[in-house]
Amino acid sequence: MQYKEFYDYVQELQNYYNQKLNETEMNIWYENLKFMTVQRFNLIISELYKVNKFMPKLSEVLDMHKQIPYTARTEEKKVDGYCEKCNDKGYVFYNKVVDDKSYQYVAVCDCGRQQRYDGTQCTDPRNKSKFYIPTASELGLEVKDSMPSDEEIIKSMNKLANSLIISEDIRNLIREEFRKRRVHK
Repeated sequence: MQYKEFYDYVQELQNYYNQKLNETEMNIWYENLKFMTVQRFNLIISELYKVNKFMPKLSEVLDMHKQIPYTARTEEKKVDGYCEKCNDKGYVFYNKVVDDKSYQYVAVCDCGRQQRYDGTQCTDPRNKSKFYIPTASELGLEVKDSMPSDEEIIKSMNKLANSLIISEDIRNLIREEFRKRRVHK
């Protein structure tokens, strides 16, 4: 969010509550809120109008930011049909050998269930980066089924059977995913 955009919204707040922030307060507010998009800041201010009788404090704005979930970009898209490539997750895992070591990477499935992460699009300058998650087609991956084979899952579960690291909840989640997989086969 640019200072001019921030300033315009704060002017509206000040007019609505008939209370002015001094220059130091404005600078402190901006330094703590500039990571937000204008749309996000507008949403928060709109919610504060509904619940605050008096001019909100900076802490109240930040609290409201924590309370309102991000939904615009993080929602999974509703796509008809089952995708065997990603098991309806939207992501595909693949292995890549770098310096004679095998590493697991992730790509966004082409089915459209997830958006790819692009670090250049981050609104907070501290989080901007050149990193992004490529799509499977960008990498030229020919994915028929990204899930491990039944034998690999059983082998992994047997290795972890007596492990104290894996909770029973995690084991149940793995079992449920295994069950869903068998239903779709």
